Formats: sequence, structure tokens, C-alpha cells
Amino acid sequence: MLWTLFLFLVSHVVISLVYKPSLSSSEAMVVNKETQRLIDSLKGLKIASDKVRDSIYPFNPNYISDFKAYQLGISTAAVERIRAYRAAGSYLLSEKDIKKVAGLSDVEINHIRPYLKFPEIKRATKTVTTRVKKEINGATAETLQEVYGIGPVLGQRIIALRKQLGGFLIKDQLGDVWGLKPEVQEQLWTHFKMDSVQLVAKQNINDLTIAQLSQSPYISASLASSIVALRTQQDSLTSWQDLADIAQIDSIKKARLSLYLSFN
Repeated sequence: MLWTLFLFLVSHVVISLVYKPSLSSSEAMVVNKETQRLIDSLKGLKIASDKVRDSIYPFNPNYISDFKAYQLGISTAAVERIRAYRAAGSYLLSEKDIKKVAGLSDVEINHIRPYLKFPEIKRATKTVTTRVKKEINGATAETLQEVYGIGPVLGQRIIALRKQLGGFLIKDQLGDVWGLKPEVQEQLWTHFKMDSVQLVAKQNINDLTIAQLSQSPYISASLASSIVALRTQQDSLTSWQDLADIAQIDSIKKARLSLYLSFN
């Protein structure tokens, strides 16, 4: 546009000189000086315009203006694609994003790279709360009820079984509490842990009477009678294999009883 104005003014001066009557040397000098002043003024305007155009500062491409797009040679279609992307609630966070969304070529990306200033996204840091687990053998009925799914009744049942056993020795023993579902047991172990208890002195199964065997929560009176009867027939029991014929002693029962009974 400046060059058009420049050509117009120059043409105007030339025409004035051609079609005007002959000027005196002093008048011609004045005209030449005026022409040169106009030319210098136009040159100054062009230099200033070039400086404005060349002064490109880093910018956030998520908020690209029409003027910035003009400075960088980014097409109107590319700008519209960026604005539509932003209107959908998404942000350009990398060169890869702007290349994909705006549809710019590698050459265009290389050209605008020095001026791109992407926003810094602060990642939300998760606060990890470490729960201090309580010891299961020191738990009260009230603290047990902090576990989702354990109410007053289940809490009391857990305490009662623990008292009978003299303390839980393994986690699986919680499965012996009637009504305590597996999923609730999983929740329980997020609040509690197995603590060390005094080692249980195992009793010799060959020395115990029916009454003594029946004191175990894992041995009913009928099972105690069967054990003693079998022991009497064989004179003594030497291993769990000797009790294999007693149907009441399955693998789970055997695992529990082996915590408290021995054969020597």
C-alpha cells in the first residue's frame, strides 16, 4: 500500500513538472526539494512499517490474533481450526498439537517455532495419606467397627473367637468368624495387620482327653470322641495321615489344628 502511495506521489510530481510551464532554476530547485522530501518521508514510513512487521514476540498459540497470524504467515483457515479446538475446551500444549490441529507443515512449524510459547500446565499432585494399621490382636470391638461391613455383632464375634484362640496366629483365622464375608475381610486388612503373639506351645494329641480336645474352637465334642476312639484303636497317633479316615477333618480343619496340636 505504501508503494502504491509512493508511485502515486512520484507520478503526480512528474506530471506537474511535465505539464507546468517552464520554471525558473530557483522554482525548479524548490520543486525538487519538495519531491525529495516526499520520497524520504515515504521511505521512512516503509522502514517503520517493516520494523513493526518484523517485531514478532513469543506468544501463546491458544490465543493467536489475526495480526499475529498475518505476521507469521499463518492462513485464516489454520487460525479458525485453532479457535474451534479451543472452543471445544482443549489446549495446544506442544508443537505436535499445533501441527495436528492447525494443519501446518514442517516448514511452517520451523518458521514459527522461535515465537511459540506454550502454557505451563501444573499437574495436580495427589496427596497420599498413609494409614497406620492397628494390630488385630489389640483391636477393640469399637475399632473393628471402623471397617465398612463390620457392625457391633460381627465385632463381638471377632473378639470372642480371638479370646478362645488366645490370639489370632494367621490371617486365615478371620475366615472362621461366622458371617464375616471375604470382601469385608479384605477391608479389614486395610485397617489392621497381623501382630506377633506369644508362640503357642503345641499340645500332644495323644495326651489330651475328650474334654481337653473339645476346648479347641475347631474341635466339637463328637470330633474329639472320634479322635480318642481312633487313638485307642491304634494305640497312638503318629501323623495327620492317621486321621485321614475321619471325615470331619478336612484340609482347612487340618491347617487350623496343626497350629495347636502335635504328635509327639
